[in-house]
Amino acid sequence: MRKISLILVIIVLLAFPSLISLGMASNQRDASIVKYQQYSSDLMIARNGVTYSYSSIVYNSTSTTNMETLTYTQYKYDVTIGSIQRYSGNLQINVTPFSINVYSQIPQLARVILIEPNFVRELVWAGFLNTSNEISGIAYFNNTATLVLEFLNGTTFTNVTFNISHTETQYTKSVSLSLLKVNLTLSGYSQYTLSFTNTFPRRYGNEVFTYNGMTSEAPYNTSIAYFNGTYVPAMIWRGEVKGLTAFSSFNLQIDAQFTNIEFFGVNGSVIGDLDNSYVSSYFSHNGFLFNLTINNVESHMKLVINPNAEYGKAKVSSMISVSNIPVVIEITDKGVESTAEVQLYHQVVVIEPAMLVSVNVNGYGEYVTVFPNVTAEYVRIASPSYVNVTNITLNSNHYTAQVVKVNSTISGYIVFNVSLLKNETFVVFKQTSNGMVQLNPNDYFIYNGKIIVFDDPSTTYYIVYGYKPSIQTPFTNVEILMIAVVVLVIIIALVLVINRRK
Repeated sequence: MRKISLILVIIVLLAFPSLISLGMASNQRDASIVKYQQYSSDLMIARNGVTYSYSSIVYNSTSTTNMETLTYTQYKYDVTIGSIQRYSGNLQINVTPFSINVYSQIPQLARVILIEPNFVRELVWAGFLNTSNEISGIAYFNNTATLVLEFLNGTTFTNVTFNISHTETQYTKSVSLSLLKVNLTLSGYSQYTLSFTNTFPRRYGNEVFTYNGMTSEAPYNTSIAYFNGTYVPAMIWRGEVKGLTAFSSFNLQIDAQFTNIEFFGVNGSVIGDLDNSYVSSYFSHNGFLFNLTINNVESHMKLVINPNAEYGKAKVSSMISVSNIPVVIEITDKGVESTAEVQLYHQVVVIEPAMLVSVNVNGYGEYVTVFPNVTAEYVRIASPSYVNVTNITLNSNHYTAQVVKVNSTISGYIVFNVSLLKNETFVVFKQTSNGMVQLNPNDYFIYNGKIIVFDDPSTTYYIVYGYKPSIQTPFTNVEILMIAVVVLVIIIALVLVINRRK
């Protein structure tokens, strides 16, 4: 029977490893992965003919500098319009976290636009395909989006749309389109130089977006956002600039939309930043001297990824407030993620395991306990009013102890700290009406040379050095019941095996 008991203990210990963890804030930013693209597409209809222009630049590299300078070329084509042609074929879309690939058996594809209402709008690709071909572009959407494929159809565009999400990676449609056959003849090109920075926005600060002298100030919004297969804490800035000028023969409409997203991982580290702009403009003039219509779309997308930052899949996600500032906290399989800076985190036991987290926003700190049911409770910091060294007798043995008195009138949970007296094992007790009660070993730990104690407060605590703690199980009632059932099944099985051998 001793062998059987030993086997059962080993099984339980292996099946339920310790859940204690401790973290410290880190914002290390080394070499970044930079993905950048910029596209424009311009269709102009005048009395003397139709022209189509587009430009593109795609940059993908690992960078250690904050500034990148690139050169791109804009192409201009004269458009010759022929007769109506009927085209039939398949359109296939492949979606990955940061890109979209389109294979088209229908010719004359000119634009691919992604729209997620009230969130982001992107020109994923611009150009011209005169045969069946494949294109790809950097793209981002948070939840679900509409992907619009625009085919050049004489002096206008014909659209085919796809509804896409992150639950599927491939979409296929068989389509049949009637398009005016067009031929493009290169009539000119010009080169431009652009510069962009790899810097991140200021956390918990407003952003100002500008376009052609027009500005839009965007406040931040704290939320969660999709990042490379999972949802992480994020700060989102969205701005929009609109312009409208209209007369009897003159019409100019401009809509500029901007989206910036900063993604956060374990300990509040920055794991990535997305910067996107999308500008659509429409100009028309019908007059005695000339008629002119211009349909223009331009967009840029910059994605900077910190390859050294950790992030994981959220098990619990909660929203708290630090000095009236909203903060997202996620408990993941890699640690604690947050839009705030995470000072430390540690698993505690309040009836069931929970996570004690200390966060900081712009110099304001807060302790909270995040529970598996997504709720969070604030933890008050208690300053000990009395700390002294004394001798204490437990089970007829003498120990050195620190006696700590705190203000027990504080409602809810508290956390306090005292300096470590000795570099040896210790146990924390609290004085109650029923005598000395040992705290769960998960509810105290060492951080930066201090003992941190978490509790539903009492008045007097004893930190006893050299005392060997009794075993306490950090399991919930449900887990204990499950363990009991498993142990009972194993015992019955072993008894049956032993009886058969007899």
